[in-house]
Amino acid sequence: MSRQPRTVLGMPAYDRPGKLAQTLESLLMQTCADFAVVIVDDKPTPEVRAIVQAYASLDPRIHYEPNPARLGMVGNWRKAFERARELYPESDYFAWVSDHDVWHPRWLEVLSTALDDHPDVVMAYPQMERLFPTWRRSIIRGFETRGTRQPIARLRAAFAPGGITAGNAIYGLFRARALERAGVFRAVLAPDRQVLMELSLYGQFMHVPEILWYREVAGMFSYARQRRMFFPGRSPLHTYLPANVQHWGVLFWDLAVVGRGTPDIGRVAGAGYALAYLWLSTKRELMRKDARWRLAFTRVPREA
Repeated sequence: MSRQPRTVLGMPAYDRPGKLAQTLESLLMQTCADFAVVIVDDKPTPEVRAIVQAYASLDPRIHYEPNPARLGMVGNWRKAFERARELYPESDYFAWVSDHDVWHPRWLEVLSTALDDHPDVVMAYPQMERLFPTWRRSIIRGFETRGTRQPIARLRAAFAPGGITAGNAIYGLFRARALERAGVFRAVLAPDRQVLMELSLYGQFMHVPEILWYREVAGMFSYARQRRMFFPGRSPLHTYLPANVQHWGVLFWDLAVVGRGTPDIGRVAGAGYALAYLWLSTKRELMRKDARWRLAFTRVPREA
């Protein structure tokens, strides 16, 4: 049996042939070559298949699977992780990668070294630069909980000013077993935030202050857009609840009912962490400048 790669990169692809070759080039040029790429294609097209096959013929680290039926974004992200674990169960690290961004050649080398050197860290992610059609902007803020040993303290830190930006951190490098324990993506809105919040209870997050990822700007955020992208056909009824209530339900089920956190986190403590999440997330939503209750009390100037 051949040696398994230490890292697996899971790509949930969806019909982006215009950027795919550039993305694959940036991944295959990593200075740390001990990885495999598992591409799960949720909208297979001849153009995407041709690009992947051209690179796979030159590099055996690429594994490609077209989905026979569309899963939606949540299902495809889950499948990318699950197939990575099925194909390479002994791998230490996992990362989701998009089919349209660009990674610095030292991205994997730097982040895997960070995890190697800090055994209490379950996720490391770099500074990134946002790519617009005609310009780019560096994102300089970085959230981390390195050195914070209490799970509740890490959870509180995520909601403090300057707390975690889930859309950036979800593209970090994870310890595969810790991410598996956190349950990966669930059928909720903002599933990246939910899985990161649960993962934060199991270990520390580390930010590397180097620009190692170049992210293309996506469309505007909205929950209606998420429902269309995440769930083909009809969206589950619970996705019309506030997102933080959906997350609380998953956390309570995982920690208090199923006992995912045991033996490190008991069921009673897990129930407490779930309630703490509900309180902290509700407080954050109420204090936002664009909170609905604030907007409702904002006077609209009358026209003269």
